[in-house]
Amino acid sequence: MRILGTHIVARLIYGYLIATVAIGALLWLMELLQLLEEGFGGSMDLLVIVIRAFQAVPEGLIDLLPVITILATAAVMSGFQARSELTVMRASGVSVWKLTSLALIPGFGIALLGLSALQWATPLVQQGPERLIGASLGDSGLWHPWHGLWVRQDNEFLNVQSLHLGRIPTGIDLYEFTADGDLVRHVGAEQALIQPDGTWQLVAVEQRQFDQRGADFLTRKDEMVWDAFLTARQLELLLSPPASLPLTDLWQYVEGLKQRDQDVAEFEMVLWRRLALPLICLGMVLAAMATAAVPLKSRAVSVRLVAALVLGLGFQMVTELVSYTGLVMGWPVIPVALGPPLILALFAWWLLARAR
Repeated sequence: MRILGTHIVARLIYGYLIATVAIGALLWLMELLQLLEEGFGGSMDLLVIVIRAFQAVPEGLIDLLPVITILATAAVMSGFQARSELTVMRASGVSVWKLTSLALIPGFGIALLGLSALQWATPLVQQGPERLIGASLGDSGLWHPWHGLWVRQDNEFLNVQSLHLGRIPTGIDLYEFTADGDLVRHVGAEQALIQPDGTWQLVAVEQRQFDQRGADFLTRKDEMVWDAFLTARQLELLLSPPASLPLTDLWQYVEGLKQRDQDVAEFEMVLWRRLALPLICLGMVLAAMATAAVPLKSRAVSVRLVAALVLGLGFQMVTELVSYTGLVMGWPVIPVALGPPLILALFAWWLLARAR
């Protein structure tokens, strides 16, 4: 039994590898074609486009991990069925449940690998290169890992030392100069909450007015609204999208928004959909096993692969639809995020029980 289990798990791992490479290559090609539509000026620009296309692949693979799971499992098990190996295994006393438990090993493994990538790999891929280089901030801005973000507009300079949880600017200094280069005003704040309209709500503010003397020189405020001059592109670089945050940072950010009574549904939906990844992969493995365990008149592998692909993509579309509907209607986030994978797992379990 140990030899048989090793053989099945090895074939499944090989199937996962093939499916990952195939879908990853397709994602890279689609992203490359989309970036090429924007145009490029030379060989260096083309190289940058190719690298940017590669940077989009890891997140895309994680989003399509359920499709990879069901496709790889169905391909391997359907191959066993087409070569009558599955029939021989069952005739020798190996139950469908035993085969399913073996198939769940690489399924859970790739789910945990996906969660690990979301925690450590994808944030580095998405945030690191462009921020350290600072290429997209333009002539008026600079990002440096030691000094943070510096942005200038006319006679105003903004410095942001760091980003707490990838989205909350901390250590903020705003300098305003005259046309002759004399410092007029300095505003320091511990952190800022960026509002949807682009304004910054500065927290724990100290304002020094150098053209004033006496009591008006230093002013302390708990909060202050600043009409930021950052461009849309600079603001996009400054704020990490929820998809690029590590899971621990996203969890802390969601809890922080709840404590401040701010809208948290979008970020909480992203968090719980990612935490549900092992449950989704479980459902996909069960669905693939149920498909492979049902003997068809035509044992062609292509029929089962098409069915698996339709089920995987259909589940992704239904999950997206339910998520957006839940956000619009204001439904509780956790049931909306965990409901579809739980229903899929129960339905696949029922199909597998009938296929025995």
